[in-house]
Amino acid sequence: MAKPAKDVVDKRAKLMTMVAEMARSPAKFSEVMLGHKLFKYNAEYADSKERFIIYRSGRQAGKTMTTAVKAIHWSFFAPILSKDAKEKKEAVIIIAAPTQNQASIMFDRIRTLIKNSDFLSQYVLRSTQTEMWIQWLNKKGVTKIYVRATGETGVTLRGYSPHVIIADECAFIKRSIMVAFLPSGMATEANVWLTSTPFGKQGYFYESSQQSRPRKEDGLWREFHVRSVDNPKIANDPLFLEQVKSLSQEEYTQEVEGEFLDIGDSLIPFDLLMASHNRKWHPRGATRFFMGLDVARSGRDETVFIVIEVDEDNNIRVVEYQKESQSNLVDVVGTIGEFMQRYPLETVFIDETGLGGGVVDLARRRDYPIRGITFSLSAKSDMYKSIRMIFENKKIVVPQDDKRVLYQLSYLKRAYTEEGKLKVKVEEGTKDDHADALALACNAVAFGEGWYYMETGQGWKNLMG
Repeated sequence: MAKPAKDVVDKRAKLMTMVAEMARSPAKFSEVMLGHKLFKYNAEYADSKERFIIYRSGRQAGKTMTTAVKAIHWSFFAPILSKDAKEKKEAVIIIAAPTQNQASIMFDRIRTLIKNSDFLSQYVLRSTQTEMWIQWLNKKGVTKIYVRATGETGVTLRGYSPHVIIADECAFIKRSIMVAFLPSGMATEANVWLTSTPFGKQGYFYESSQQSRPRKEDGLWREFHVRSVDNPKIANDPLFLEQVKSLSQEEYTQEVEGEFLDIGDSLIPFDLLMASHNRKWHPRGATRFFMGLDVARSGRDETVFIVIEVDEDNNIRVVEYQKESQSNLVDVVGTIGEFMQRYPLETVFIDETGLGGGVVDLARRRDYPIRGITFSLSAKSDMYKSIRMIFENKKIVVPQDDKRVLYQLSYLKRAYTEEGKLKVKVEEGTKDDHADALALACNAVAFGEGWYYMETGQGWKNLMG
């Protein structure tokens, strides 16, 4: 057999060196096979060989992309990275998040990256909305990736023996679910990656962060903390910098700096907020729709519209909310009209203090079903006592898409007057427009002994005299 030419030998050597380098470095694998070069701070996370990893960050730091890269790399090199997987000729990766939509974000990123690679896409054996099977590069086994929502109980996570556990938006997963789920990876010596923007100094994500390195030298977890502004694309983005101006100090600390906030003395406890975030909506009987509207009072405030759906058992679901920086009365009333075309709103509850009074007057002229609420200390106290009871009785479902409502509710503190009456305390630098809009909407189940709603059209005119 003829000896290969030197240039052929050199090419083979370079190829083997490149493959070996990609096996060691997910960041290099991403650059060569996926066409995506990671920023230095994310390359460090991607290349980490630590078994237990926390990625705590602000928004748009590259958490989803980098974790997707890390998962893809692990999928193809599983027999090198896991002795158990090699012996079984099968590896399992579980991507878990509070809801299916959230879990699917990272899973869709994984599928898209693989699909866009002519080479890697050849190794896909199965691809659905909730799972993907990938043949190993040596074709001697398969990695199965499953995406699951934790929900309220974590029941969908049972029955697996994962080699990699990815808990995305982990700050919003119940502690009890994490404690019950993680032991499923003990027999396989699973890698565990917790990724999230922080939310309050409570829960499994916070506790793990506090026990991590480099904060604690002998900690089980290795934490990577990344701020939004560490991303050079973000730091130099004028649109992002403009959006930052609308954030309160606490929102900036949490959403941009990726820091935990102390929410002690909260009006609504952390576990109740989490429960509303993970609860599924199962309405009983016919449902009705109501709106809460908090009109902007100053330049940093936002006008917030929140629509809720209420069933026959007084269960509540936040259906949609919208924020606007403007408080032009005509435009605000116009937006109410747009919502009324989408939903059969029975009552629109408006804070009529200040500019809200003008909205009430103008909306009534258009025969909109308006109820003005004066935000006195007593009225606001009563509304928020009612809101707390709604959360305590597990009567509300808050959507996952935008966490602004939950964030603002978590910022509210309880205090008491000299007479012992509850007083809602808003810290300096904190906004409560989303929380107020929700509290207003929930007047639908707080008036009198039962429902409060107003007929539109002639019925409204008769009622108002």
